[in-house]
Amino acid sequence: MGTALTSKELGDKLREFRIRRGLTQEALAEKTGVTFQAIQQYENGRTRLNTDKLQAIANALEVPVAAFFGEVVGPLSEEEKKLINCFRALSSQDVRAFILHGIAYSK
Repeated sequence: MGTALTSKELGDKLREFRIRRGLTQEALAEKTGVTFQAIQQYENGRTRLNTDKLQAIANALEVPVAAFFGEVVGPLSEEEKKLINCFRALSSQDVRAFILHGIAYSK
């Protein structure tokens, strides 16, 4: 089991996702039904996010809640979504392995 995030670390992720999404604190507050001061406090780690608020924020930012706790990057661009769907549609495990090997090799 991983290390628990502090309120500050969770707030940093929230800020990162909000900025990536192109939202102001005010816009995110409106989407989630809280004040922009509450968003400020979440981002600064002064107020802890409960599960209901975290889910509402994740929904507004179009990221899975898991993105706050791992390496998941979101939200995905339309191009990234298309790539994922194409990869999932591949029936050949050999082709999938070839693609993944090529990605690993290019790093």
